Amino acid sequence: MTGKVLAMAGLAMAAATPALANESFKDWWVACDNTRQCAAFGFAGEAFEMSGYLKVERGAAAADAPQARLVMEGPPGIWSLSVDGRALASVRAASEDGDGRAAAELTPAQTAAVLSAAANGQALQVAASGKPIGAISLAGSSAALRWMDDKQKRAGGVTALVAKGPATAASVPPAPELPLVRAAPAASQAGLPKKPPASVMALMGDCDDDIATLEIAPISARLSPDLTLWAPLCTRGAYNMIYSFAVVDAKGVARRLPIRYADTVETTTELMNVDYDPATRTLSNFEKGRGLGDCGAVNTWVWDGKGFAPTAQDLMGECRGVGPGDWVTSWRTRAK
Repeated sequence: MTGKVLAMAGLAMAAATPALANESFKDWWVACDNTRQCAAFGFAGEAFEMSGYLKVERGAAAADAPQARLVMEGPPGIWSLSVDGRALASVRAASEDGDGRAAAELTPAQTAAVLSAAANGQALQVAASGKPIGAISLAGSSAALRWMDDKQKRAGGVTALVAKGPATAASVPPAPELPLVRAAPAASQAGLPKKPPASVMALMGDCDDDIATLEIAPISARLSPDLTLWAPLCTRGAYNMIYSFAVVDAKGVARRLPIRYADTVETTTELMNVDYDPATRTLSNFEKGRGLGDCGAVNTWVWDGKGFAPTAQDLMGECRGVGPGDWVTSWRTRAK
């Protein structure tokens, strides 16, 4: 069953991201959402023993300045930043959740200085009390920031980070409007059966043979007075639990429920690590790329009366030690 789990995990990750803008450039990874808000990450490359990352975010508006956040394995306090030995700035770092890391929020001026030096640099070096605590590779930084300029439609203009040109800030178009998602009315959950009907289980023939022995309760909820959601556990791996989705109508007829990921026409009937809140009609999942949970995707959907409409996605395409709190929001919507 291991091969099946890995294959299904790969399919889920592939379905989550094909139409969303993200790309890797050597030791950098960058992604943008459907409103052209972007974030780029620089990591400690193979030449550096200690881990860490630099996150550079920028909104889509012409006046939005880039904001940088630096996370390193090291003590809190004053950090000195330099690029290839040339001093740039001193920043104050605070402890990060007691995990041996600390984080510093750079000012806009400090961010601009780091990004300017990064274009032709090899490494962003970080020291505390005169002792090196790590470095961020700048290999790929110029290409990643140029890619961000292009996606934000800043290339060839004065607001670009790398791809500068004569075009004025007024040439940057406004951000696209957020898609509107309306949740269906809440349905009563009174009298909901604890076990899925036989018509649902008849659809689960390709699930693991021993899955029932785990005695894990299915995801279930009444979506409307005449439609019930059932998602029994179907397959399990080392760190992913995969559920198979179906709905049952008032006559007891079951059918598989296709679920669409953000910004793609592709659908799936199986999701990893899921939860459903009937009060808000919100379905969520966490697709771990590996057991550490430092890469993958976190998705949410809302039941709109016809299906589960994607409402948000947080994404991290590189397994390089970035916790979910720092992932890129690659899809967002508005509710009404």
